[in-house]
Amino acid sequence: VGRRVQAYTVSPDAKRAIFAARGELFNVPAEEGYVLNMTASSGALDRNPAWSPDGKYIVYWSDASGENEIYIRETSAGANPKKLTSFGKGFGFNLFWSPDSKKIAFIDYEQAIKVITVATSAITTIDKTSKKTFSSLWGFRLNWSPDSKWLTYSKETDNMNEAVFLYSFDANKVHQATSGYYDDSRPVFDPGGKYIFFMTDRSFNPSYSNVDGSWIYANATQVAAAALDP
Repeated sequence: VGRRVQAYTVSPDAKRAIFAARGELFNVPAEEGYVLNMTASSGALDRNPAWSPDGKYIVYWSDASGENEIYIRETSAGANPKKLTSFGKGFGFNLFWSPDSKKIAFIDYEQAIKVITVATSAITTIDKTSKKTFSSLWGFRLNWSPDSKWLTYSKETDNMNEAVFLYSFDANKVHQATSGYYDDSRPVFDPGGKYIFFMTDRSFNPSYSNVDGSWIYANATQVAAAALDP
C-alpha cells in the first residue's frame, strides 16, 4: 500500500511513523524493525492519525461506527481503540495535540474550531469561520503554545484576507492578532513561547510585463515574527 499513503504522523522520538493508507494505519520503523497494521479494520476507513507528544497514544478519524468519529488508542500492539466522540454525522480534518497531551484541536465540516479534553471527552467550540472551501479545510492548521494555554491559527476576514488569531484557554477568549489589511497565514509559536512566526503577503515590488501589458506582484510572501507580551 506504499503508493496509497494519504497521511502520516511521526513519533516524538522520530524512531517510528504511522501511515494512513487504504483505510488502515500502519506503524512503520524509521530504519529497522517490524511493520504493524494497527487497525486491521477492512470494514472501516481509518485516517488522519496524530501521535501524542508523550508518545503513548494516537488519535485518528474512523467511520467504524457508521459515522466519522475520533478514536484514541495506545501505540502498543493489541491495544483496543476508544471512541472519543459521538457526533453522529459530519466530517473532520487534521487533529492537533496540545504539548501536554491533554487536549486535541481540529476543525470540522461546519468550519467550527473545536477542542477535545481527552480525559473527559468534553468538546468545546472556540471559534468558527464560514469562508473556507472544502479543499482549504484539509490544509487548515492549528498550533499550540509550548505551555498548552494558547492556540493560534488564521482565518479569513470580511475582505477575504486571512488574519492571525489567538485563543486563550485561561480567559476562554479569542484575540485577533493582525488586522487583515495584509494576508497573514499559517502562524506558529516559537519553542520558547515568546514569538509567533507567520506567512504574510506584504512585499510589493511590481514588475510590468512586456507581453500582456499588465503589472504583476511576484514573491509577495515573506516570513514575519510578532513578539508576544510576557
